Amino acid sequence: SCHPMMDAQTKMQISFDETNRIRILEADMFKQTECLAQQSTGFVEKIETFNKNVTSLLAVLTAQSKKIENAKLLAIGQKNKNKNKMEHRRRFASELQMQLKLKKQDLERIQTYSQSLRKTYEEQKQIIEKFKTDSS
Repeated sequence: SCHPMMDAQTKMQISFDETNRIRILEADMFKQTECLAQQSTGFVEKIETFNKNVTSLLAVLTAQSKKIENAKLLAIGQKNKNKNKMEHRRRFASELQMQLKLKKQDLERIQTYSQSLRKTYEEQKQIIEKFKTDSS
């Protein structure tokens, strides 16, 4: 484990470590420095892992966002399609009602004309019968 750094007033001196390498810092200070370097390396590795995780998360969220947006567009398209179908059906029903109204008017006109023809036929028939009876 690492020890806290000694105060800045510690005098520097040249010393040798266990492997006989020259050190400007005291052995304890050097060990603390090495410990700090290892901790820094560990911290940097954790930050890099965190960055990779954030990047992965952003990629997943972006993909999900695109899927949601596509689903939203499909839903809007379907809604508009249904709306158009309903409008078409309404117009078609209105056209059929108009045609039915016109056909009823035609029927009434033809029935009136037919009644008029029957009446005329009966009147002419009576006249013919009257002529037949008068002439005999």
